[in-house]
Amino acid sequence: MSLFAEVGITFFRYLKKLGISGETKLIVLSSKNNYSYDEKDLKDVRIVINRKRLNLIKHLDMFLNTLVRILPPNTSFIGYFSDNKTVNWYGFHFKTLMKSLKRINIFANSKTDYIMDKSEVLELLERNGFKTIDMKVMNGLTYFISQNVNHQA
Repeated sequence: MSLFAEVGITFFRYLKKLGISGETKLIVLSSKNNYSYDEKDLKDVRIVINRKRLNLIKHLDMFLNTLVRILPPNTSFIGYFSDNKTVNWYGFHFKTLMKSLKRINIFANSKTDYIMDKSEVLELLERNGFKTIDMKVMNGLTYFISQNVNHQA
């Protein structure tokens, strides 16, 4: 499957703006299938593209921590998330209301869709050993590129 077909047009445009749309040393983590890679599989990889929206990853901290440990130093990690900014709507905090509604929906449907915003994602990436290089909002989603700055042996 081509990179374009896997990541979609908006994500592809972001990758093109970054100048990496033709890169060959990359892995695209599918949004539909589970993936299993180890250090050997990733030793020559320079870019990892995560097609699954961060909001839908159940154990995101664990995912990022594992990823940073098995990626070679300076490997780029690219992904996206929906940014649920706080909006004051007739005196109500929209983010608080949406969190409550989503929790009810998650419980009822056993589906993961975590509320996130830019500052939370920046902190989460940094805490897990990634330095964020760029973030850009396109068509209602926030795309980012970060780099593995964790230099564990």
